[in-house]
Amino acid sequence: MGSNCRRNRVEPGGACYEGSATSDALKFVTQRAADNPRLLPSGEAPSVLQSQHQSQQVSIVPITEATISSFRRIISLLLPIRYPDKFFAESIANPTSSSLARVVIWHERPRTAKRKQEQEPSHSGDAPDLVPSNSNSSTTTQPDDVPGTVVGGIQCRLEQLPFHPSLIPFPKPPLDDSESPRKYCYIQTLALLSPYRSKGIGTALLEAIITTLCTEQSYKGTASIYAHVWEANEEALEWYVTRGFQIGNVVKGYYTQLKPAGAIIVWKDLGVKDYLRQQSK
Repeated sequence: MGSNCRRNRVEPGGACYEGSATSDALKFVTQRAADNPRLLPSGEAPSVLQSQHQSQQVSIVPITEATISSFRRIISLLLPIRYPDKFFAESIANPTSSSLARVVIWHERPRTAKRKQEQEPSHSGDAPDLVPSNSNSSTTTQPDDVPGTVVGGIQCRLEQLPFHPSLIPFPKPPLDDSESPRKYCYIQTLALLSPYRSKGIGTALLEAIITTLCTEQSYKGTASIYAHVWEANEEALEWYVTRGFQIGNVVKGYYTQLKPAGAIIVWKDLGVKDYLRQQSK
């Protein structure tokens, strides 16, 4: 899954201009969608994991002090953009089931006796690459603590925006005083080591966030989830489109350290069907 490559939010230093999404990458995705109707946004995510065997090898858990070092190393390895310490402090600010920052742990030996376990997350020690599957309370674990390796993660934040993300960069004048900003979820980063791509794990990470948005009371009313995608990253754009995301404007000059420097807005509205689907799980 290539959506993690060079696709993280960097303050553009004011170099934001509205443009239509006409990059070569967008043309590529548009043509692929025309050639293959299955690539058209359907609002339904593909199968989360390829098999039951693989689902027993994967844990998706909130980021804690036990996993933050591994998460940080993966971000540094895969992405050409340096994140400030504040970003990673926010990663572990809410290590509970309502967290919008998750890591995925791969277990070489499938877990067989999964059960729900509610306990306080671990906050002790530096994060090794190898962590126990029950190092956090929000996922299914098994009694014999099958160890695993952190292989990727996702981090989002909740924002209140004056306009729908499809209008980014926002038009002027600003929002009328009679209107109220709505809540949107912004994907700050989504990264996965290459040996673990094409297994449905990236989709599972995204689904974990959508499930949290639709089931946690504190996120009630979140209207959409959106991200910036580097305009040259054809694979990432296609990945989002196949998962029901729409393609918006180009924000020129968004990535000051990349050439080309533009970012394409992708978004997915969360409707009644999403809320009902997640709450019925």
